[in-house]
Amino acid sequence: MTYEWLILGAILIIALLPTIRWLRRLLWAFSIAFIGVMLIHMQYNSVEAILALGAMSGGLIMARPVRRIVFGGLL
Repeated sequence: MTYEWLILGAILIIALLPTIRWLRRLLWAFSIAFIGVMLIHMQYNSVEAILALGAMSGGLIMARPVRRIVFGGLL
């Protein structure tokens, strides 16, 4: 599985978050755990860890605009 598919999956999950309240809570718990794991992984492969952290952060930052586009009828 490539990083592109992981990023696409994260965007789709974030776009569906308003409809599933418990999934939103799980996403934040996953994000906190993922940050911890990537900080540990940074000792072994820093480029890979920074890339994964950047992709996750970008997905979390884009959550609100993506939800507005998908559910706001801007198409």
